[in-house]
Amino acid sequence: MITARLDAVSEIALSMGSYKGSQSIVEIEGGDSDATIMQPELSCLLSSVLTFLGRSPDIQRGITRIFHRTATPSEFIAVIQAILSAGKQLKRLHINEEYEDYGCNKIGVAIVQSALLRRLILTASSSKVLGNAVKLLSTLNKEAADKGDFTDLIIISKDQFPEVARARKALQLAKEKLDNLIGLYRKQFRNHKLEFTCVSGTTHLVELSIDAKVPSNWVKVSSTKKTIRYHPPEVLTALDQLRLANEELTIICRAAWGSFLMEFGEYYMDFQAAVQALATLDCLHSLAILSKNKNYVRPIFMEDNRPVQIQIHAGRHPVLETILQDNFVPNDTILHADQEYCQIVTGPNMGGKSCYIRQVALIAMMAQVGSFVPAESATLPVLDAIYSRMGASDSIQQGRSTFLEELSEASQILHNCTANSLVIIDELGRGTSTHDGVAIAYATLHYLLEQKKCMVLFVTHYPKIADIKAEFPGSVEAYHVSYLTSNNDEGTIDSKSDHEITYLYKLVPGVSARSFGFKVALLAQLPSLCINKAMIMATRLEMIESSRARKKTGEKQLQETPSSDQELETQAIVLKSTASFHGERTEDSEEFVSAVRDLLSKLKSATTDDDYAKSLKLLKEAQGIANELIN
Repeated sequence: MITARLDAVSEIALSMGSYKGSQSIVEIEGGDSDATIMQPELSCLLSSVLTFLGRSPDIQRGITRIFHRTATPSEFIAVIQAILSAGKQLKRLHINEEYEDYGCNKIGVAIVQSALLRRLILTASSSKVLGNAVKLLSTLNKEAADKGDFTDLIIISKDQFPEVARARKALQLAKEKLDNLIGLYRKQFRNHKLEFTCVSGTTHLVELSIDAKVPSNWVKVSSTKKTIRYHPPEVLTALDQLRLANEELTIICRAAWGSFLMEFGEYYMDFQAAVQALATLDCLHSLAILSKNKNYVRPIFMEDNRPVQIQIHAGRHPVLETILQDNFVPNDTILHADQEYCQIVTGPNMGGKSCYIRQVALIAMMAQVGSFVPAESATLPVLDAIYSRMGASDSIQQGRSTFLEELSEASQILHNCTANSLVIIDELGRGTSTHDGVAIAYATLHYLLEQKKCMVLFVTHYPKIADIKAEFPGSVEAYHVSYLTSNNDEGTIDSKSDHEITYLYKLVPGVSARSFGFKVALLAQLPSLCINKAMIMATRLEMIESSRARKKTGEKQLQETPSSDQELETQAIVLKSTASFHGERTEDSEEFVSAVRDLLSKLKSATTDDDYAKSLKLLKEAQGIANELIN
């Protein structure tokens, strides 16, 4: 089915540029040389049909309302008329049922190559559907439908709706009786111009001069200076009969309309198939326009007996590409069941990690539905599913936290994915503590690699996750989205250099050591004091982690943060002894030791003080002392 859709999209796209004109001429073989059949170009005809349907009511919704007997008469006519008009236009392709398998018209000329397109066109322009549409429309009065008049809605044919015919005849007799009465009054009052009048909503009044003599049982309704208006008792009786006939006709006509809609159920399946065919043609035509306008390529699907692999060259995100126009940076994706089938993606915040894995999933999804894809080339397997664990949300109604929702989605993936699945996971484990998050993320990825062996794109801010490569050599590779900074020293805490980062959005091998969260904090316009405090806190945590690491490895460096005044004094003595050993004067060595002691003291205070402003001031003072010592 995927290949059939791709063939259909390809044929429509090719037909868009295949002819300069909107029609091609096919000679009739064995006939008069002057006789020709004007064959409309496929894309031009489809565009005409779909443009017409775009201006029509929603036929999919309308056909459902008709089936459930909730459609109005005007809606019924509009929907059936739209299906009829679309089918008649598609009939111009001259594809006949007996030539369906060959895609030929009645003279044996190939018109549409795609078997799927032929089947859809034949279904939408079926003679049975068009014949039933004409029959249904011939039963209804369009003018009455537009007015919402049920009494004149049904057009009666032979042996159809006899009860409506009787009710209309009864109404006609009531009207004729009133006409006969006005004729009698003309003779009685010798006024051949006498007519019933209507005043203030009161109908069938007999208006006579003020000096006219009338029977005593006539009811006076209103008068002027010159005339008096009456309701004769015979007229009142006839009016009662007219009203009763009108009410009966309305009830019977509404019942007939309901019966008419119920009878439509016999044709519903054929009409529904035609509507579905038109909807599918609309989708295929849209995909063809997209592929031609956006320079998409036809994906190649692998045979089932070959190892699962995804090879996308210069893939692009279909939505972002449209928004960014020519500024989108494409990326390659290579996954192979027998080689590298997992990519761990790291990188700075807003660097394009989530965009990249969404891009791969969207390309795979578009290919599966039969669309061309945004890439220079794409080779894909037929996937049984695409699983996604992205974003963060809770469920207050069910008492489920964000982290529980996150792990529940991960659990569904672990239970349901197979070796023919594509799994994309974005920052699993961020809803809990760092150690727990790293452990859960690591274990989840380990399970996917060891038990499921499916294609995995795993985005994380935990560099430790990349250590899993050692357990699955050749099957896992770490990548990061590249960037440039204004300062090569990525360990600096200077806010300016930390914020000056240029995203390159290109996926390259390796693990990114930093996430540049302060860049996002600046973009979010957090208060500067808040950002400064965060940077000081981050520096403290980095120094603590660094100190722990050095202690574990037995390193003893001068820059290690002193833990007590006694350590400060011990280091000062060592420095003094070192200075004397090198032949320096005692006075100079004492001054040097004092400066170092001051430097270490300020560093210690800066990393332990809770006042961020004071800590920042101490760090700047320590930096000044260090510069003097170096000089």
